[in-house]
Amino acid sequence: MKKFLTLFLLLLLNVAPNVQAQESWTPQKGQIYPDLELIDQEGVRFRLSDLKGKIVVIQPVGMNCPACQAFSGAHDIGSFEKNAVQPGVPSALKLFPRYTEGMPFPNKDVIFIQILFYDMKFGPPKLEDAQKWAAHFQLNKKDFEIVAVPVKDMRSDTTYKMIPGFQLLDRDFILRSDSSGHYPQDNLYKTLIPMVPDLL
Repeated sequence: MKKFLTLFLLLLLNVAPNVQAQESWTPQKGQIYPDLELIDQEGVRFRLSDLKGKIVVIQPVGMNCPACQAFSGAHDIGSFEKNAVQPGVPSALKLFPRYTEGMPFPNKDVIFIQILFYDMKFGPPKLEDAQKWAAHFQLNKKDFEIVAVPVKDMRSDTTYKMIPGFQLLDRDFILRSDSSGHYPQDNLYKTLIPMVPDLL
């Protein structure tokens, strides 16, 4: 029954089920993060592991997710394509300094990367989506704010369950805290964000 429900959810999302890909993709706390191949808002192709040596805050994004829009700054700038916005959720750029005693976020040692996994219609996002999203929310690579799309279609049941929220990687590329999804392992405000300065 559970397998049937999973397949049904994948069909609703217009995703071809690939159990092997899902298993290899699933990030695990305390382990090295899956090395995704991405394209950033400037069209540069890179691997996530290229950021090793920095603290990395990852935000998995579904572009039409109201909380993702809010964390991106929709309450300050306006929603992207007039999408619904989660009430009472501040942008990550305001949220992280609030719970780290004013630490600038992001900075040269703490990279903020939004990975767009779904476009506005639940399809696989393209470079153009990253460019429009970054332009709308005024996210600049020179300010250590990266908006990227996967080279491969990463839509799956696993990916869907990671949205919204944040994941924190240490300098060794190990997933140290995970507050992603509707049932996060870690509390965003009490665990993940306060851990950022401790990793520096």
